Amino acid sequence: MADFHPSVRRVAQFLDRWQWVLLLVAAPFLLFPTPTRTPALLIIPALWIAVWMSRRELLPRTPLNLALLLLLSMVLVSTWATYDLMQSLPKIAGVVLGMGVFAVFARSGEHPIRWWISLLVFLAAGVGIAVLALFGTQFGAKIAFLAPITLRLSPRITGLPGAEPGFSANELAGVVVWVLPLLINLSLLAILRSRLLNERVGKGGMRIAVSMLVVPTLFVIAIFVLFQSRGAYTGFVIAEIAALLIVLSTRARFALIGVLAGFGILGWFVVRAQPDLLVLLFWGTSDASGFDPMATIETANGRMELWSRAIYGIQDFPFTGMGMNTFRRVVHVLYPLFLTAPDIEVSHAHNEFLQAALDLGIPGLIAFIALYLVTFWMPPQVWRSARGSAFATLIRAMVLGFGAGLGAHIVYSMTEAVTLGAKPGFVFWMLLGLIAGLYQQTRSGQIAEWQTVFTTRFARWIPRGMRR
Repeated sequence: MADFHPSVRRVAQFLDRWQWVLLLVAAPFLLFPTPTRTPALLIIPALWIAVWMSRRELLPRTPLNLALLLLLSMVLVSTWATYDLMQSLPKIAGVVLGMGVFAVFARSGEHPIRWWISLLVFLAAGVGIAVLALFGTQFGAKIAFLAPITLRLSPRITGLPGAEPGFSANELAGVVVWVLPLLINLSLLAILRSRLLNERVGKGGMRIAVSMLVVPTLFVIAIFVLFQSRGAYTGFVIAEIAALLIVLSTRARFALIGVLAGFGILGWFVVRAQPDLLVLLFWGTSDASGFDPMATIETANGRMELWSRAIYGIQDFPFTGMGMNTFRRVVHVLYPLFLTAPDIEVSHAHNEFLQAALDLGIPGLIAFIALYLVTFWMPPQVWRSARGSAFATLIRAMVLGFGAGLGAHIVYSMTEAVTLGAKPGFVFWMLLGLIAGLYQQTRSGQIAEWQTVFTTRFARWIPRGMRR
């Protein structure tokens, strides 16, 4: 392969080194695209070309690359299939931004310090979204005992493109659930290992580390509860139970299974004796739709009807999809809904996998499923590689947090969706990049360098007067 001129190579290396800065510059244009801002879409491909000129590779070498290539190819195909490119532009720009975010976060796995900085950015993004949610979300009043709180929290951040009346509580719940299990795991680990932290970084460092984890975690938990997303609740509980079954001893597992079975049997008898009890508990009325302004979509019948229309759309556009972000308009024209009024915009199919097939066709659905399958394959490899490591407990806590976040979101995505290209969807690409980066570190043996990160770099952040 022919080499490039030294000056060209230096420019490419500079762009490669600082691609995260250029990504931050491009992010506002890709999050809120307009026809005049479409040239910003070229920033990410330009960065990849610079990386190729510097390293002879477009993306970091990860097990996800084939799935990402297929997904990106189908996004390009969807630009031909869509009836209106401007209608699809926000989601296309979102996927392009997501790919750029993934590349930067996966590349951080080449160096432990960069990976840990990327992890902190991921956690900060989750907490930041919770803060924005507090001031800009339409919380609603689905659950009766939360109504006195949520009714006082009217959205103050409004008018943003795509979220003019305020943020969707269901969508943000699906975003936060990617981050929350990891926050909880790290907080519990910091509390349980506070004595060890005290020995390593002193009492002041231990207090800083514990408080910087526990306080944001409690805040995110509170906001997550206020979202009142039953799909996110269910996914979170199932994922946390699965995580407990992994870490508990055999005897404790059987005890937990027995307790869960007991609660299940008790709940079955209670519901059979008083079928309206759960509705009265959660909604405060015998009419479950009494508090929900979009009850026609939220009911099971509305979901089933919407899913059937999504399947019709996939049958009609199996190879190319109908174009990103077009289902919301096409469904009322080609596949009229009887349980949902025509003037109500159905933003998605309320199932991420059906929505991926609608947007990008069956090849896009295959790529989307492959992303999850390969991503779920990597954490067990990291778990096994951590055996005998000085940081085995920390690595496994993070692996469980990553896996629980992905698993909880999959359960959530069966009835809700954070669609491909959605504005807060960049958190998903951060998560994939972190998992791929951690996997690469275990394969290269760079986990051993974490000792320097904790004993040298972290200690520098602690004021001398607070050190032991």
